[in-house]
Amino acid sequence: MKNVFLLLLVYCLFTACKPETATNTPPVQTGPNPDNISLISHRYLVQDQQLLNTFRVRANKAVDVYINEGKDVVKMAQTGQIKGDVVLLEDLYHAHLLKKAGVLSPYNAGTFGDFVPSRYVDNEGYWGGVTRWTMSFVYRADKVDLMQMRKYGGILDPRYKGRVAMAHPDSSGLISMVASMIAAHGEEPAQIYLETLKKNLSSAPKGGDWEAISAVLRGDADIALVNGSKFLRYQHSGNPEMFKALSELEMEIPTDNEENNYYNISTMSILNNAPYRNYAINLVEFFTIEENQGIFSEAYFEFPVNVFSPSGELLNNTFNLPQGKITSEMTENQLDKAADMVHQIFR
Repeated sequence: MKNVFLLLLVYCLFTACKPETATNTPPVQTGPNPDNISLISHRYLVQDQQLLNTFRVRANKAVDVYINEGKDVVKMAQTGQIKGDVVLLEDLYHAHLLKKAGVLSPYNAGTFGDFVPSRYVDNEGYWGGVTRWTMSFVYRADKVDLMQMRKYGGILDPRYKGRVAMAHPDSSGLISMVASMIAAHGEEPAQIYLETLKKNLSSAPKGGDWEAISAVLRGDADIALVNGSKFLRYQHSGNPEMFKALSELEMEIPTDNEENNYYNISTMSILNNAPYRNYAINLVEFFTIEENQGIFSEAYFEFPVNVFSPSGELLNNTFNLPQGKITSEMTENQLDKAADMVHQIFR
């Protein structure tokens, strides 16, 4: 009886109790220049290059960019092989792991506070958000209840048993999403949510978000739980065939019944012993000022964190950006519990 009650509780919590731009990437720097700032980044779009060229002119300091996925940056940090000035990561969980590895130095950018709200900034100063994105539902509209897709608990409905696709948890933002869920409602409801979600999966989580989206395109699943911004990058990659295929799918940014959106953030951090620490902080400020936030976030189909920067036209016209009560700090405080829970359930 207790388990039945908890399952109903979780369903109510998450359903409100209802009865790249995809542009060519410029070449990465081939060798270190001791006179330049070193930026380790998960992205380097044409728009990023243009912004960094502007920064070089204004600050009289060039920036070398080194492309690495978050998991690889974490490995470098944990093995003592990371060097440079600034790190740009797509997932708060990876920033948390760098913080635990002891490779980050606290800082405070001038834009934090009045322009970038505290909800996106570590209160100890180890990371600050530069964009916001969310794990979202991508689905075939004729196969689902559209109202259910507005709530996290929608995919718990037994009607979707065997019809939900998901990437491997280590290649998605699931851990950060679950950490926000724990912050909002506690561990037990979050665990029941994941256990119920697992029962509805079409297959064991594997690969990345594209594999999950492909399962929906093939008809092997009706719903994919993926990085919503990544789906939009695929859809608007400039490939007409991909745009045509993905235009058959819809996307929803969900909330729980308290209008909490379990969002993630892309973070910027300063490394210990950064050769150009002051310039590095200036670079964070440069990326988070109003005039640059729109360019930087829109290029990746993510939301700006500067309160005075409007969202890109597609996001602003298509999606509501719910706020809720959850801060990134609250999410980070639950990341270790969330990681243990996710890895236990999806081991």
